[in-house]
Amino acid sequence: MRLLPVGGRRTLAQTLCLAVALCLFAPAPATTQVAITLVPKRDMKFGEFAASVDGGGTVVLNAAADSVTWSGAITPFGGTVRRARFQIIGEPKAYVIVTLPSSITIRKGTSSHYMTVNNFTMDKTNPVRLNNAGKKTINIGATLTIGTDQRQGNYNDDNSFTYVVNYL
Repeated sequence: MRLLPVGGRRTLAQTLCLAVALCLFAPAPATTQVAITLVPKRDMKFGEFAASVDGGGTVVLNAAADSVTWSGAITPFGGTVRRARFQIIGEPKAYVIVTLPSSITIRKGTSSHYMTVNNFTMDKTNPVRLNNAGKKTINIGATLTIGTDQRQGNYNDDNSFTYVVNYL
């Protein structure tokens, strides 16, 4: 296709300018990424413990190992201790950013007795790179805050919390 200006011929500079303008404004091809899928692998468990009438404390679940440390007036009794785990499935070799919650509240059954879980941590550093198959497993730890004379019982929030994973 040949374009001629009204009243004469185009100079080489005008032709190059037109070619560059067409390239700059031509639509680029669209690309998509594989949707990110998050697969829960196991629930978080802080173990069993008792709080004293003299004060509360904290139980810290390690993201790098299934272990806890405690501070304050807490008496540990063992029980199952395990960090939460989920798998990310997405674009092979892609980088993602994992965002953990700032805190959640867990409750004893339907009662008005609560505890706070905060300071969520993970065993990977952002940005997280997915492997050649587009997968990566992340382990999650957190801090459980126990109040003075915390009521006995099982506390949970259906063992759920929200985390967000986005492509970088």
